Amino acid sequence: MAKNRKKVVLLIVEGESDETLLIDRLRELFKDHEIRFEPQRGDILYDIKRQGKPIKDVIGEIVKEVLIKRKFKQSDILAVIHIVDTDGCLIPEDNVLVDNQQETLTYYQNNCISVSTEAQKNNILNRNDIRSRNIRTMNSVSSIVSNKYNYQMFYFSRNLEHVIFDDPNPSSETKVDNIEVFLDDLALPLEEYLLQFMPDTDAEGYNEQYIASWTFISQGIKSLQRSTNVPLMFNFIELKTSEL
Repeated sequence: MAKNRKKVVLLIVEGESDETLLIDRLRELFKDHEIRFEPQRGDILYDIKRQGKPIKDVIGEIVKEVLIKRKFKQSDILAVIHIVDTDGCLIPEDNVLVDNQQETLTYYQNNCISVSTEAQKNNILNRNDIRSRNIRTMNSVSSIVSNKYNYQMFYFSRNLEHVIFDDPNPSSETKVDNIEVFLDDLALPLEEYLLQFMPDTDAEGYNEQYIASWTFISQGIKSLQRSTNVPLMFNFIELKTSEL
């Protein structure tokens, strides 16, 4: 395939950690595509500046902004992939607990989100309500921007560092360095490593597995626990490539 005919896989992510973890492996596997990460450096599922707009429109606007900035045409895009952290936002309200002795404002545990004040509890409950509604909207969407672009959303729970390092409360200063060290030491393909954290379901076929993975993470307190459906992202790209 000629270089100027490469299809673009556009990945919308929260920060640089996702790009550091995934970009080399994606480029290795999908040499005939252009892999383009667009870190948002924030949580677009709970963006105060954009609240009030339907989340599908918010993500659509981001995609259109990227297309203008990168000078991509509609025909250039193979798929838009959105990777999010669950941040425990799908848990019941009763699992957000106040601990007045806690030094940190918010602390994520395997069975609850612990906060230091009632005010922060209200903040987390509000955030969880908005994020969970937005997630439930977008995990059922297969195309965006007037159905022009294939779309799929994948998750790390509670976050990328939780899945990779079993650290649900990572320090932001060392995230990228830690991932680089992890990749240097990784002895098997990244997607195979991540498979051990895929939800265990009886689903067969990509679409069924995708739906089952979101059903799984939406139950009880599972969005606080160590899980990801990102291995399905590789299948999604292969599927859309086969449709060309």
